[in-house]
Amino acid sequence: MQFDLQFRPASYWDHADPASAILSGIKGQNRRRMVLDFVTGDAPAWLGEIDPALVADGLDDSTRRALGASHPSWMGGEYLPDFLPGEVEIARIVMASVTQDVISVRARRRRGGRRLAYRVVDEYHEPGRPPWRCSPASSTRSLTLGQLIGLIDDAKHPDFEPYEGSLIDRIRDFQEGADPEDVVHFIALESDFYPALPAWYEERAAEWLVRARRELGGEDEEDENGGDDLSPSA
Repeated sequence: MQFDLQFRPASYWDHADPASAILSGIKGQNRRRMVLDFVTGDAPAWLGEIDPALVADGLDDSTRRALGASHPSWMGGEYLPDFLPGEVEIARIVMASVTQDVISVRARRRRGGRRLAYRVVDEYHEPGRPPWRCSPASSTRSLTLGQLIGLIDDAKHPDFEPYEGSLIDRIRDFQEGADPEDVVHFIALESDFYPALPAWYEERAAEWLVRARRELGGEDEEDENGGDDLSPSA
């Protein structure tokens, strides 16, 4: 697939369709999918009308606990930090963990409106925990697709420092001992502003799987040959 890495959305505050505008502030991953089904008419008729409280950006603690009690995946995204004034999510990384963890890439206008500031956040923001670092941290215009990919790939956090490669590969490598066939689809990328972003990372996932299979095959070959110690036995 050909990708236009120079593609640049005109604005992060002009949504392509009403559904994107409605979903933009909803933090919970399952709630986003549910609300989208209602907006597009794909929700089963027996569900009736959606509870307006479920369309809110965030939920109160009791509602979050109730949803999480029904299934842990309903916690996914719900514990992301609140949006700063004027801040929007431009991409999200969704993991197929038990609690469906989400990492959010966000943009906001700096005071004066001359530059856009970016930050990466996750659902583990207890006091004293180091923040994510990303580059670029700001720009005069919205990012190109290539620049956004670079920001995501190079995003840094101490939790993943022992691992090399892009952030997405580091997250996959973090699943130590797992079968590569299970890990390859562990991560999905979403964006209301960059339609090609999911497909880009699907291709990168296929490349990662080839590398992981090759490395696993190399380890198996070493084991069959008695490891890599070539010194003569005593």
